[in-house]
Amino acid sequence: MSEKTIRGDTAVNSALNAPERSYAVPRVAAVSGPGAGRAVAMTRALATVGRHATNDLVIDDKRVSGVHLELRRVGERVHVRDAGSTNGTWLGPHRVTDIELAVGAELVVGDTTLRIEADDTATPAAVSPDESFGELVGASTTMREIFSTLDRVSKKTLSILFQGEAGTGKEEMARAVVAKSPRAAAPFIVVDVTSVPAALIDTVLFGQELPAQGGVVPSVFESADGGTVFIDEVGQLPAATQSKLLRLLERQELTRVGGHTVTKVDVRVLASTSHDLRNEIEHGRFREDLYFRLAQVRIFVPALRDRIEDIPLLCRKLLRSIAKDATLTIEDDAVAQLVAHPWPGNVRELRNALERAAALTSDDVIHRADVAGEGFGFRGTPDERSPLDVSGTFKDAKERAVERFESTYLSALMRRCSGNVSLASREADIARHHLRELLKKRELYGVSWDKHEE
Repeated sequence: MSEKTIRGDTAVNSALNAPERSYAVPRVAAVSGPGAGRAVAMTRALATVGRHATNDLVIDDKRVSGVHLELRRVGERVHVRDAGSTNGTWLGPHRVTDIELAVGAELVVGDTTLRIEADDTATPAAVSPDESFGELVGASTTMREIFSTLDRVSKKTLSILFQGEAGTGKEEMARAVVAKSPRAAAPFIVVDVTSVPAALIDTVLFGQELPAQGGVVPSVFESADGGTVFIDEVGQLPAATQSKLLRLLERQELTRVGGHTVTKVDVRVLASTSHDLRNEIEHGRFREDLYFRLAQVRIFVPALRDRIEDIPLLCRKLLRSIAKDATLTIEDDAVAQLVAHPWPGNVRELRNALERAAALTSDDVIHRADVAGEGFGFRGTPDERSPLDVSGTFKDAKERAVERFESTYLSALMRRCSGNVSLASREADIARHHLRELLKKRELYGVSWDKHEE
């Protein structure tokens, strides 16, 4: 993309594509309050601040959340995002959730004041010279830092925890790691915890002995012996299963459900989560010792909106995959349109948009008009888009409004959670049994949400 590429009707800052330059690394320092004296230099593109010991900047402040802030280095500035903290993040009298700050700015978290400073002695983390790692692509500093880290750890047997929003490519990263590892030719098995009923997860992971039939159901770890198991959404594992997984990771052995014989296995475990497990630990829903064992290496996968400079490269890569043997290109104006979109669904949403555009184009070139409607505005059902019905008595109108709200909210919630009732109950902060009754009341229980059209 050139400097003429537009973002909506505004010229994109040419620094987006400027060559890397030397600059003072920003540092976030606690200058007063319980955390005073501690600081983190943003040598890596991403960092976190909070009370939990795994944060890059640990603040021993009771009013600071387990993970309070997510930081992203932007040249000499720091992009700060509140990670859903309890007591908020304050800039003077203003509560902020997402802000980019320059040197000298001060924020208050809990009873601690943080200041953005310049660290002339710190050196940024290693950046890969390549804009790809396996099937992954990215020109941004954030992604090339990740590529550099993955290249170093792929050859090890360390467990890796990938954390990022849905659609950011966590499984693709795991596959790229395996492809570069000594286990590349060995089995690679994916277990999506959200798709396995809670009553069966132990059988799937650890196998089961069937004395009456005189047989066994082998576990995925046995099937992947010598290879790799990738556990997607590991944070959804029940507490009892977490204990068994910890034992397997520590001893490389398992005991099947209903059995007593210990079986040795040789597996590397990679895992992913779309939620910060440190917050789950704080609320007692995830074992801290298991977290540390899974996260021997932590990879924070950035949202697509935080690496928009990668979109042109992603478009070219995705179009090659979509077109297969055909020739399919995209014009600069169409790329500019895509760059302007926030992409809440991340790379997965971008791929879907390009697939639709590829089906619409008539000349093997995707034009701006082919992607002009992507992601902008509210795209609910016709009922959700229709005006609120306020006719009749107050009681009748209120009942219709409540029914419409519950149906709309619950539909969006279950689509977002891919039909996982346990996950949805936590996100909505309502009891699981109450959510189930609401779903039944609105005739939404039992719907296949992973295939449900919006």
